[in-house]
Amino acid sequence: MQAENAQARPDTGDVILRVSSVSRRFRKTQALSDLSLEIPTGKIVGLLGRNGAGKSTLMRIVGGMLRPNAGETTIDGDKVYDNARALGKLCIIGDTPDFGHLSKPGDLFYVCRGLFANWNSDYARELLVRFDLPADKRMKTFSRGMQTALMLCVGLSSGAELTVFDEPSLGLDAVLRERFYDLLVEEKRRHPERTFLVSTHLIDEVTRVLDSAVLIDAGRLLCAGTIAELQEGYLSISGAPEAVREVTEGLMILKEEEAAGSLVRHVKLASLDDRGRIEADSRVRTAPVGLQRLFVFLTEEKEAERHAANA
Repeated sequence: MQAENAQARPDTGDVILRVSSVSRRFRKTQALSDLSLEIPTGKIVGLLGRNGAGKSTLMRIVGGMLRPNAGETTIDGDKVYDNARALGKLCIIGDTPDFGHLSKPGDLFYVCRGLFANWNSDYARELLVRFDLPADKRMKTFSRGMQTALMLCVGLSSGAELTVFDEPSLGLDAVLRERFYDLLVEEKRRHPERTFLVSTHLIDEVTRVLDSAVLIDAGRLLCAGTIAELQEGYLSISGAPEAVREVTEGLMILKEEEAAGSLVRHVKLASLDDRGRIEADSRVRTAPVGLQRLFVFLTEEKEAERHAANA
């Protein structure tokens, strides 16, 4: 069977994870609807969406824990579900730590050494120190934040080709959240061949480390691309109200804000010519629309479309 799978394996190019027309329903709830996306090899990618958007369902499908009702998911060209070869390239850190009957971090690391071909024991012990975790205490006495940090140690130390973190900052304080993202970038710099997928609803928090992002809502794809590509068609424009209104005339205004005699308009550009014209106008200041604001705008736009369709 393995030989047959190897012969049939497609050329994946620079894509390590491919989700193709995946749908999943739980009784009356449609968690995912014909969702397709690709995760490029050797990048840090954000899977971004609100709570209930379908992220955790997708993570369970990617991890082989749940079978989709339709579509398929592949890792490096191999189907994920019930396929040891595909899952052997994956480390998935869920949002609910479960240590079973294991007692101390050393016991967990011993098991991980057998699970992950590229497991780095020295790095795992180093990470315990960097996350201020005790090596000699029972894990059941750990706080939720300590449990989360311990599982982040596992993901970073796994050496897996594709490592997935589902809501990695749950229970962590601000210092440890920033430390995790710094460590993630550090590990990616040391091992550029590794791919990291970070699933979270905390968009502002994770944006600084991302090479690209996939935005989903209500189980459907909103958009995907590099951060620059996602921001390309949008612009934040500020300055004297009269000047801002003049340069944005005819554009789609996504949101308008006023403060201290200044006006800020977040707009959707009709073309790149609009960007050049506005950025050349010395009366106004421009900035990219932040990824979290962009997500809100796109989500509200889709909600309006669904309400109109149901009216």
